[in-house]
Amino acid sequence: MSSKALRRLFPLIVVGILIFPIISIAQVKISHVRVVRLSYVSGTVGLKRPASTEWAKALVNTPIQEGFEIKTSANSYAEVEFENGSAARLGELSQISFEQLAMDEDGNKLNRLAFERGYTTFHFLPEHHDAYSVKMAESTLTSSGKSVFRADLEPGRARVEVFSGSVEIAEASQTVKLGKNKVLEFDPGASQVAFNTKQGIVKDSWDNWTSQRDTQAQLAMNDQAVSARGSIYGWSDLDAYGEWGYFPGFGYGWSPFASMGWSPYTMGMWSWYPGMGYTWISGEPWGWMPYHYGNWNFASGFGWFWMPGNAAGFSPALVSWYSGPGWVGWAPIGKPGVAGQSIVTTIAGSAVQNGMQISPQNVNLVPITAGARITSMPFEPGAGAMLPGPRLSANSETSIVPNAGMTHSNAPSSILTGGDPAIESSLQAGHSFNQPLRARLGTTLGGQYNVGGTVGEFHGDAFSGSRGPRGMNGSQGPELSRRAGLGGPTIMPHGQQQSSNSSQASGSGMISSGGGGVSNAASGPMNSMGTGPGAGGGGHGGGSSGGHH
Repeated sequence: MSSKALRRLFPLIVVGILIFPIISIAQVKISHVRVVRLSYVSGTVGLKRPASTEWAKALVNTPIQEGFEIKTSANSYAEVEFENGSAARLGELSQISFEQLAMDEDGNKLNRLAFERGYTTFHFLPEHHDAYSVKMAESTLTSSGKSVFRADLEPGRARVEVFSGSVEIAEASQTVKLGKNKVLEFDPGASQVAFNTKQGIVKDSWDNWTSQRDTQAQLAMNDQAVSARGSIYGWSDLDAYGEWGYFPGFGYGWSPFASMGWSPYTMGMWSWYPGMGYTWISGEPWGWMPYHYGNWNFASGFGWFWMPGNAAGFSPALVSWYSGPGWVGWAPIGKPGVAGQSIVTTIAGSAVQNGMQISPQNVNLVPITAGARITSMPFEPGAGAMLPGPRLSANSETSIVPNAGMTHSNAPSSILTGGDPAIESSLQAGHSFNQPLRARLGTTLGGQYNVGGTVGEFHGDAFSGSRGPRGMNGSQGPELSRRAGLGGPTIMPHGQQQSSNSSQASGSGMISSGGGGVSNAASGPMNSMGTGPGAGGGGHGGGSSGGHH
């Protein structure tokens, strides 16, 4: 090529080089299907969906998506848990919004929150190239690694405290990196913002509570009999509210402490999520992992038990749907593609259509033969089902009135959702917090197997000091029916973790959807019912490396 031709071509080459990065950036695929969890609720907490003008009373275990907003009223608190155990904890009279909950094509999670007011503690655990940032007034707080920091914001005053790791605070004209045990104060409304950094943090009751929540999660994860796989949010709750066992012919499973006759999907509500369909919001404090991952099975003489599978694909609900004269119903999915047992939980269709609260008192149990399997609802979702909880009035107590100079120090009285503060304090009195808190919400495991003890009783070990059935085996719990040659389940000892991916374990994620059409937990297509593994979670659950609080 002649030198003259090269001179003519040179400007085109330069333009191409300048444009190429822009094209590359535009071609990066961003997924917005991620779901995080409202993991703690105390008092009255408001929740608003994107593009909605109505606030709902938030329920624990509500799925949170991009665009959701949360606010707390006086003496009310909330916690949001991310897939890998990261958390954002809101004190009273606080508000945050989730401006971005996304994931790029390499599986890196993109988290951008906006902190509006109040006091909130963030515990971020980035993995790979995850991004976490918090917008606070006109400043942006960015965590480049594992960190725990607190932000306080009210008219005329902003404060950031770093408990571990480091945080970069950027404002229009300046940037400062805040390390461990450092405090930054500034006036976010000043025309010229001055960053004043100082050393030393004085912890208050809120700081102590958030630290205790982290400790509880860490202790519970170490105390589990079965190790976590895939997404781990909600996994630590399983240690607090139930027991792991080995079920011959199935593998490792978990059962909650519950009242006699209990069955899954009988306490909570059905809420309609665009793109996911009818999604179960459990009213039980442990009700996240067992209702959105794995599957349920039923053992005669024992009751219900849940099997985690690989915990890699979020499902709106793990059920098959049925209908009959004047009712709709659901049955938990058990072994791949089949119901957990031959009973369907039913309720008037209007209760599902309008997002009514569901409890054991307003449902009926009928044989699976009493109805027909359905793949779509015979009605469109009503206004109530479009809310993630009961509607809050305009003059609700969740209204936030900023109060300049107020002291942000209040904290919940209980570490566990639904816990008894007096019992928790008694357990921790006189010695360090070296065992996870555990709660009994009933005297059976799985709804039939009676373990004795007192409802609400807390133990470092669930069975210590309680009267149990024959076969009680000290700290390892009871051995069920094995000596009789019946091949019954065996309760697993705490702290000796087994892999949940046993060769006999069902629930591998390849389960047929209750709504029909979803067969792959990782990439199955959506359907109008929004049930079955993978419906709505396609690809977001890509497993964590096991980080936790």
